[in-house]
Amino acid sequence: MNVIIVGFGFIGRKLVRAFYKKIDLIRNVDASFKVIGVSDSKGYLYDSKGLDLERLSYVKRLSEYSGKYREGGSTEEIIEKGEADLMVEATPTNINDGEPGLSFIKAALKKGIHVVTSNKGPLVVAFKELTSLAEKNDCLLLYEGTVAGAVPVFSLVRKCLQGDIIRRIVGILNGTTNYILSRMYFEGTSFELALKEARERGLTERDPSYDVDGIDAACKAVILANALMNRNVKFEDVKRTGIRRVTQEAISLAKKSKFAIKLISTIDKHIEVSPKLVPINHPLCVHGTLNAIHIETDLAREITLIGHGAGEETVSAVLNDVLTVMKETASPI
Repeated sequence: MNVIIVGFGFIGRKLVRAFYKKIDLIRNVDASFKVIGVSDSKGYLYDSKGLDLERLSYVKRLSEYSGKYREGGSTEEIIEKGEADLMVEATPTNINDGEPGLSFIKAALKKGIHVVTSNKGPLVVAFKELTSLAEKNDCLLLYEGTVAGAVPVFSLVRKCLQGDIIRRIVGILNGTTNYILSRMYFEGTSFELALKEARERGLTERDPSYDVDGIDAACKAVILANALMNRNVKFEDVKRTGIRRVTQEAISLAKKSKFAIKLISTIDKHIEVSPKLVPINHPLCVHGTLNAIHIETDLAREITLIGHGAGEETVSAVLNDVLTVMKETASPI
């Protein structure tokens, strides 16, 4: 399988390293696996015979990979070459119009190229359009890394709950706000200081309002609703309240009553993201940067998934999607 990677930021670089470290495992699934192209915002690398993953795993910028970097070249060019079987799309999230990732995904699907993405933006803006385009062109479009990092919520439902109807989803979908609220709960830290700590630790989005105002969690709620409950909701349909007004006094009162305040995403008849009181013995009451997703179905009843929701752990989800594409598209022997 010929793979191109679009975006060479944090996730793109970590994914290349994961490919290099796990190449034996990958080639046990597909002996012909190779990465033939990688692009960033300024150009791309391309070699139909396969790029050197070891060398690529040690560069911070594609231009440092000597010899094959085409400065000024566009991602569309390597898609149009038509030699790729799979595109991994890992450009920055833009929830306003989904670009540039949305255009890249559309272009790949129209060329019959399978797509794995960790980018929330295109799915928030155009979920139905993209899934319809993938179906029309007989392509797989997988996006496990868009929600809750390494927590395999889409894979679980797709593979293990095929006969269930998902009735309700409740979850902690943003690790940054969970870290802030946990610091306030356990250490008595003020909101302002906890947010400052989160920024210093690199836990926040580039614009922290995406976290603390519930924007990131709302995006993930939209994807969950559309993907798992066959809805057709947009970001504007989410009733959203962030955590800026959660005070230390409110945290202390909740703690005395054996509750914790968490930023909870609720998906049922309506979709809401807001601070809620959660009993300290409830499966959803996780702390630190953990995410938790509580799924209620007609047959399995209740399932709770807990795990790391951002950062390097997302590479686990992306790699799993890549392996899934390889296995599901492999030619029968």
